[in-house]
Amino acid sequence: MTRSADLLREGRGLLLGLVDRAEVRDAAAAWTGRVNTVTARTDRVDVDALLIRPDGCVARALPTGQSLDVTTLVRALGTWFGQPA
Repeated sequence: MTRSADLLREGRGLLLGLVDRAEVRDAAAAWTGRVNTVTARTDRVDVDALLIRPDGCVARALPTGQSLDVTTLVRALGTWFGQPA
């Protein structure tokens, strides 16, 4: 089992996919130099993905089954991790 603290150890952001949704990974692709993208299994049923800051705080959550608002995710990525590479 991997803990979120282990995934944040590098001091980078984390896009944690709790459901394998390609559109979430694709939206964050330009930030791969600053944000790690990981798909994990969990018993959580209320969210499909979490954008987590390096300090462990959740910057954005994608509720289960909700359509991805790419603009909102890109805005959150830009706010917390700067302009895309």
